Amino acid sequence: MKILLVHPDDFIEAGPWNETAWNLIVDLGWAGRHSYAQQEHRFGCRVLSIHDLLDHGQHRNQLRGLLSVGLNQLVDSESIDWWEAFSSSVDQELGQLMLLTVLAEQLPEHAEILATRPHVATRALSILLKREIRSFCPDLHTGLGARATRFMKRVLRLRPAQVVEIAFDKWDIDYRLRRLFSYRPSMSNKPAVLLPSAYVNVSRAQLAYAQMLPHRRFLLVVTRPSGRRLKLPANVELRSLAAYAPRLSASTERERLGLLETWQKLQNDRFAPNRVLGLAMKLHTFDPFAEFLRSGLRIRDAWREVITKEPITAVLSGDENNAFTRLPIILAKRRKLRAVFCDHGALNMSFGIRTPCSDVYLASGDMARDYLVEWCGLADRSVIVGAPHKTRSLLCSGDENKRDWIVFFSAAYELFPARTQTLYSELLPELCSLARQTNRKVVVKLHPFESLRERKAMIDKAVRAKERGLVEMREGPMTPDILERAWFSVTVDSSVAVESTMNGVPCFLCGWFDGSWHDYGKQFAKYSAGYSFDSPQQVRQIPQLLPQLKITDATRRALQSSISPEHLESVLSGV
Repeated sequence: MKILLVHPDDFIEAGPWNETAWNLIVDLGWAGRHSYAQQEHRFGCRVLSIHDLLDHGQHRNQLRGLLSVGLNQLVDSESIDWWEAFSSSVDQELGQLMLLTVLAEQLPEHAEILATRPHVATRALSILLKREIRSFCPDLHTGLGARATRFMKRVLRLRPAQVVEIAFDKWDIDYRLRRLFSYRPSMSNKPAVLLPSAYVNVSRAQLAYAQMLPHRRFLLVVTRPSGRRLKLPANVELRSLAAYAPRLSASTERERLGLLETWQKLQNDRFAPNRVLGLAMKLHTFDPFAEFLRSGLRIRDAWREVITKEPITAVLSGDENNAFTRLPIILAKRRKLRAVFCDHGALNMSFGIRTPCSDVYLASGDMARDYLVEWCGLADRSVIVGAPHKTRSLLCSGDENKRDWIVFFSAAYELFPARTQTLYSELLPELCSLARQTNRKVVVKLHPFESLRERKAMIDKAVRAKERGLVEMREGPMTPDILERAWFSVTVDSSVAVESTMNGVPCFLCGWFDGSWHDYGKQFAKYSAGYSFDSPQQVRQIPQLLPQLKITDATRRALQSSISPEHLESVLSGV
């Protein structure tokens, strides 16, 4: 039996492996179910992705169980579990290794296995199967030149401000340098609600709630500059966490050394016997932990300064999954302070695999609440429906004559890892055909993580030259005209499906390309925030489907229901 493993950067249809007859082809990335069906017909054998080896419920439950192996062992003097904090940075790698152990169990013992090129997954399989896996092509991603090329590509995707921010995050993560240049205004005796943030979207959600309670004082403390680029309401004061970072204390250093000893024991006693975690140790997945702990304890000390030196009465968090904005929640709860979480516009699978640490969770609507309770498993009594007022205004004028755009909201699918070129080549020709028939154009709205130059090259490959003029690319923040002029929108599983529906624009989901175990797309479809397609050819049905897709007030209420100021006050007070 001959088995081919396809590297995420390779294509099954292109390469020297095409000259061989295979019995099984396993994609280490994701190309979508429509693509696999076509390839099975072409190659005459089964073609599947490693991401299809477990159903989504199994993936979530097994990953949750895997992460729980290290819980309650690395707990510091402030009740912070440093394994739980660190695991958020490696859960994707552990999920992949978990899938590889499933694959290893299904491969026949004497099968001939080849890879298109070396990959961490092939190294892992070699360890699991205790034999070498040969490759058609050499690994082009190793060596100083390859690393330099990858580094320059990443830098060129970023704005100068982003480059500076990332540099500080990498080389001054614990504020040893920035603390010397950060100004901390004089403290006030007036009680305040702490708003910890690392990102603009999180800050925006927190400020929307703060604006509802003008009599209350809020303190927005940001871990990086991108968390502060917003106009602040009068009752919100801005601080940089760097301003609170103390000098390294002897007690913190002693605690670090003690935790490192426990870490070594944890790996030997609990991780090594576990098939997946033991494999991760052999692949050096946990090597960054020591540096993470050193920086993390320093950041913990900075948050402790905020909690103890400022008159904080409660914490309103927008991101529990971020290791360093999770810290103030735990510090506050240890001091019997109220901890409330508010979502910032997107569903969050992390609650399905990680221990919740807030007292109350504010969900924007019934859809988000249902996801938190039924999919993630949060306690029913801890989740309250309550979006801030006017977080989404209805932008569309309703003038059908202005709906001359077909809007495709793209994303950085490579992070999955998925083949963006495959999606573009399947979807864009269908959208262009529809645009030509109806005298419209296709607008590709890029996510901030996407490179305009790279996506332009992909579009040029995906559509014929005579249709290229029908496609316009947009980057930067969302602007009102995008939804004002949209006839309909298309995405895979992005939360813009909700934004689109709230603004009266029907959204269609590329269900055939949605391989994520998070099930965001299914949740959107369940609450009529999107209509899912099983193949790109179904795009041709959109003109007939649009009259049937009515966006009602009930649909909007299920997606977003506002909390009253009085109710928000009671939630923050714990009354």
